Amino acid sequence: MPTNLPPQYFEVERRYRQAKTVEEKIATLREMLAAMPKHKGTDKLQADLRARISRLTREGGKRKGPHRRSQSRRIPRQGAAQVMLIGPANSGKSTLLCSLTRAHSEVAPYPFTTHEPVVGMMPYQDILIQLVDTPPIADNYELPWLAEVLQGADLFVVVVDLAQDELLEQLDTAIARVEQLCQTEVFSDGSANPGHDCGVSGQKVLICGNKHDCVGGASRLAVLKELYGSRWPIVSCSARMPEGMTSLKKAVYESLGILRVYTKTPGEAPDMTDPIVLRKGAVVLDAARTIHKELATDLKYARIWERGASNGHRVDQKHPLVDGDVLEFHV
Repeated sequence: MPTNLPPQYFEVERRYRQAKTVEEKIATLREMLAAMPKHKGTDKLQADLRARISRLTREGGKRKGPHRRSQSRRIPRQGAAQVMLIGPANSGKSTLLCSLTRAHSEVAPYPFTTHEPVVGMMPYQDILIQLVDTPPIADNYELPWLAEVLQGADLFVVVVDLAQDELLEQLDTAIARVEQLCQTEVFSDGSANPGHDCGVSGQKVLICGNKHDCVGGASRLAVLKELYGSRWPIVSCSARMPEGMTSLKKAVYESLGILRVYTKTPGEAPDMTDPIVLRKGAVVLDAARTIHKELATDLKYARIWERGASNGHRVDQKHPLVDGDVLEFHV
C-alpha cells in the first residue's frame, strides 16, 4: 500500500538529515511522525520512526551526567506582561505574532514551521506586552522543555482555527497538552520533578478564534462561545482585518487583569507616556513601592486624579486604584 506522504514530511526529513545534535534529531523525528498520514501504508514507517526516537532518547540519556539540568529555556520577561500563544499547527499563531508585533516568525502553509519560541513586543496604547509564539501543540509531537518556557506566562492565548471543523478537538488537545506538559519538569538526564505545575487551571486564559472571515467561521465561533464562553473569554480575529487585531489587543490587555497608573510631580503636568503597571486591586502604597521602597516607607499621602477629572483630591495609602489614575506622592 502506498504511503502518500505529504510535502511537509519531506521538508522535515531534510532537516532531520541536517540535524547535528541528538535533541534536534529527536525533535525532527517527532515532527515527521506527526506530519505523516496514519493508515496501513505508513504503519512500518511509523514503527521505524518510533524506534529511532527511542534509540536516540536512550543514547542522549547516557551522554548526560546524572541530575544535570538542561540549559534554561525560560523566556526573560519584558514589558508589562508575558503572554504565550499556544495552539495546534496551522492555527495561525505565527501570522498573528507578525501582525501584532514587529517580530518575524516563519509562516508557511504546512504545519510545524515554528520549532523554537519566537518573541515579539505588542504595543497597546502606552505600554508594551511581550508575546511568545510557541511550537504547535499536537499528539506525537513532544517538547518537554516547553514546560519551562510556559512557566513565566501571565496569560495563555489559545489560538484555534475557525476554518476547521475540528476546532473543538484542537482546543481540548491544546489545553490537555499544556496541562500535561506543566505537571512535570523534565531534566536533561530524564529525571523529573512531579511537583512542578504551571498549568492553565491556575492561569488566565483567553481563547482566540482565528480566521473568522473564513466560510463557516461565524457559526463555528457561535458553537465555541456556547460551549466554552462561560469558562473563558473568547475573541475572534483575522490577521487580514485590522479591526480584528484591535479587538485582540484589547482582549489581551483586559484578560491580563492589570491597570496603568500615571505619576506627576507637584506643580507639573503628569507623565502620560510611561505608566506604572500594577495588578487590579492595587492600592496607592503598591504604586509607591513599585517606584522605590523608600518612597513607600516615607509616604504620608497622595493626591489622585481619576481619568478625565480636572481636580485632584487627597487619599491615603490604602486607597484603591483604577486604570488611568494619576498619582502625586507626598512624603
